[in-house]
Amino acid sequence: MEQNQGLQGLATAYRRARWSWIVGAWGAICLFEATRHCIDAYQAGRSPSPLWLTVSGSSLALWAAITPFMLWLATWAPLDRDGRYRRVAIHVAALLAIIMADAGLQAWLWSGRGRSTFLSFVFGLVIVDGFSYATAIAIGHVHRANALYRERVRAQAALDQELTTARLRALEMQLQPHFLFNTLHAVGALVRSARPDDAVRSLATLGGLLRATLADGDQHEIALGEEVALAHRYLELQKIRFAERLQVDVEIAPEVERARVPRLILQPLLENAVRHGVEHSRTTVAIEVRARARGDRLELIVRDHGGVREARSPGHGIGLANTRARLATLYGEAHQFERTPTEGGGLAIRIEIPLVLAPVRAPVPLELELDGELQDALEATS
Repeated sequence: MEQNQGLQGLATAYRRARWSWIVGAWGAICLFEATRHCIDAYQAGRSPSPLWLTVSGSSLALWAAITPFMLWLATWAPLDRDGRYRRVAIHVAALLAIIMADAGLQAWLWSGRGRSTFLSFVFGLVIVDGFSYATAIAIGHVHRANALYRERVRAQAALDQELTTARLRALEMQLQPHFLFNTLHAVGALVRSARPDDAVRSLATLGGLLRATLADGDQHEIALGEEVALAHRYLELQKIRFAERLQVDVEIAPEVERARVPRLILQPLLENAVRHGVEHSRTTVAIEVRARARGDRLELIVRDHGGVREARSPGHGIGLANTRARLATLYGEAHQFERTPTEGGGLAIRIEIPLVLAPVRAPVPLELELDGELQDALEATS
């Protein structure tokens, strides 16, 4: 099995060999040797030897042909693993085989020219061929080490992405029940206020909002236009409950409607404005939503102001803390999150993130998607 895998790996090494680099490198060495030989011959007052040039070129051609084998052997029998002595023996055997092949080639080409015997060629090539083999194995080892490093980097990046996705999913799973609890609390307040029609309308609106919220559950970022559509649905719920006590002003610059933003990024900011602003005010509170481009950055602002309010409750709840954590997870230091008090005890939340446009998609409709049963309940109470 191991032998078959080795032969397959060797065949793959030859198929994927960068012959232009291999031939170029050995060709450069051949040119250098030929130039040196010609210079030496000229200085000695004799003509260059065509046979010497042929032998040298043939030997270097042999080395070029076996270079993929040596690079593969450096990967197949690395010296930095267990069983090092066995691998050293493999390399020594491979080197001896190459020396004998090189010596045999040169002895054959020099045959009949009064040159040394095959054995003398073997001993004469030990140092030169040993150095060439060691260089090729070192290059193969470096290539293998770089490949392993790139693989570790890719694996680490994949692991980091999985951890980031898991963290974002955990944060979103916190956010959705929190939002649902707050909305059901608002519906309960309508029931206690003897407003059953408004309570049923709120439940119907909530059904459509939840369907839209969960439609892209695997996406951590959506287009700002889609996020604003979800925000409109939520604000519609609150308008049913608070009527004239809530004023809404949304202003989105056209050039940022396709900007990518974290899914449900506006939801906790609006909830914070409603719970700490509208709920605690006896008069009208205005909630403003602004979005615009600032160079290559997207600026989002949610501000509540006005009204005659009770003392603001301490703490900022899970909503704002969740928003901070999601922004930090998605953008790291490339985001800003600022809180500024406004008149009447309100709060302005400013977010700045990189401006990246999302692919064009069909816009999310703003009209309510009433569930069948809730629609029947609404008609029954009318």
